[in-house]
Amino acid sequence: MTHAAPNPVRQDNTISRPDARADIVLAVSEALARPGAAPANLDSILDRSGYSKEDILLAFESVDDLIVAIAEHKTSLMSQPLVRRAPPGTIDDVRETLIAFGRVAWKEYSTTLVGFIRMMMTEGSRNPLLKKRVHEAGQATVTLKLQEFLSTANERGILSIADAQLYAEQLLGLLREPLYQALMLSPAMRREGAAADRVRGTIETFIHGCASARSITR
Repeated sequence: MTHAAPNPVRQDNTISRPDARADIVLAVSEALARPGAAPANLDSILDRSGYSKEDILLAFESVDDLIVAIAEHKTSLMSQPLVRRAPPGTIDDVRETLIAFGRVAWKEYSTTLVGFIRMMMTEGSRNPLLKKRVHEAGQATVTLKLQEFLSTANERGILSIADAQLYAEQLLGLLREPLYQALMLSPAMRREGAAADRVRGTIETFIHGCASARSITR
């Protein structure tokens, strides 16, 4: 007889602590990222996280606010390689930063964001305002951070980019490969080493397509 895995154990005073919101965001994110779990139902996700809706409403004004907070958390994780480094000075700086960004993005698009997008397919269809808030806090913000990085590289003569927003959207589209595969085909998870090679190859192809003549001849 198969028994369901127990919910995560948490302390009774979790909700009363100042960092309760962060604890809940992390717990729900982990529930979304569990391999083999592909629910579109928010209640089942909360059940696996160890938190109830009553718990959520003690820390957030609404469940929608929790969902937006998860999108913001993922945006922060994905954007760190772009905003925590000095402005690029060489093509190698650009390559290093984009590979670091690509690895984080690929990991998120392989795990948590698969479950998150599945959930939003259900929740967003009946809540257009939530869908808009999540888009602005998530995809739109990540695209903007990448656009700003590419614009800086263009202004410094490292890359040759006519439309930074378009290039940012194109690169993110390439890095979403594992998300598209999971949503369409539900394949087995890729090995970490293979994923790293795919990311590096994707970034090298991208850079080759937009590296300026000046940076290549340095």
